[in-house]
Amino acid sequence: MKQIMALMLCFLLAIPLAGCNKVNLPGRKVQAAERLDARLVKGNTAFALQLFAQLRDSSGCENTFFSPASVALALSMVYNGAAGETQAEMAHAMQIETLTLEELNQANADLLTILYNPDPKVEINTANSLWPANNARIKDDFIQRNKSYYDAEVQKLNFAQGDAHKNINSWVEEKTNGRIKDLFDRLESDTRLVLVNALYFNGQWTEAFDAKLTKDAPFTLADGKKKNVPLMYKKATLDCLAEESFNAVRLPYGQGRLSMYVFVPNKGLDNLYEQLSVDNWQKWFKSFSAREVNVYIPRFKAEYKQHLNDALQKIGMTRAFNPKLADFSAMAEEELFVSDVIHQAYIDVDEKGTEAAAATGVVMRLTALPADTFTVRADRPFFFVIRDDMTGTILFMGEITNP
Repeated sequence: MKQIMALMLCFLLAIPLAGCNKVNLPGRKVQAAERLDARLVKGNTAFALQLFAQLRDSSGCENTFFSPASVALALSMVYNGAAGETQAEMAHAMQIETLTLEELNQANADLLTILYNPDPKVEINTANSLWPANNARIKDDFIQRNKSYYDAEVQKLNFAQGDAHKNINSWVEEKTNGRIKDLFDRLESDTRLVLVNALYFNGQWTEAFDAKLTKDAPFTLADGKKKNVPLMYKKATLDCLAEESFNAVRLPYGQGRLSMYVFVPNKGLDNLYEQLSVDNWQKWFKSFSAREVNVYIPRFKAEYKQHLNDALQKIGMTRAFNPKLADFSAMAEEELFVSDVIHQAYIDVDEKGTEAAAATGVVMRLTALPADTFTVRADRPFFFVIRDDMTGTILFMGEITNP
């Protein structure tokens, strides 16, 4: 249940409702869009469902939650630098094939303005940044598109210094109100560009849970064992949905534009996940109706951190990670590939509301070291020979695995 609750929260950030106040994003004098391109909504939904299917723990022993919006925005910035088959694979994996680059960028710009300041009792902050190496040959038009459409901050770093990643971590920590710390453990010296999205959410329930009604109660784990957890309770008239395989309830925040949807399976999570499709998703959300309901949900706090490389490759984004095949010629005048996509998320649900944060970092590295910086660093097991170069005779041959 914790898994699906966190998943629903992340989806609501990826799929905002149409319409919002006229607002300005910091650094972008742009009027908020009245509605979001339906193709982006559908694509983001499909991408979120596919990525979750790859990330979730099949054993049911570990919580899995992430922000599809954060991942999609970070990859969209990268997509602006992709070309050829690399771009085509990314479009397919991200489910944005029906959008041109200009349409994708405009739709994401609209999304950012729609998410900004949605409700007096709901805070959403999203921020993007580019961190090029001091001597990286990143193309000006790539930088400009990310600044114009994604309001991306740009700050150069010297990745040869071992602590360069700390600058990015500090930026992420600030943008997530201190909830996401140490996104990167380290960055390689040949890193040429890091792209980051940070997202922070803090929403008060429209009707808070009464803390006096929270009681310790058994929670059944995936293996059938039980543990006591603080279970919050309220009785109210809320939008609900009863299907054969689950019961669901909508828990609104603030004035009701943003909500958490809790899906409680009747036949186990696996049975519910088998039905997760874009068509069912759209059908379910049209079917919620108001009724009086008793709601019990656990109070919980959790963190999640995962490298997304494998999951993204399994849904078709392979060339971007391959140093020999990656084509980011629209990004830089040097050959780059995606070496890492890392995601970190935080969630805290209590009687007052929900605080959540996430950050996604994409690391771009050189496909090969430049000719003028050739390096041999025997800091791992190595093979060697001693040879008579006049005759070609090999005098000694061996490997050093434990010097």
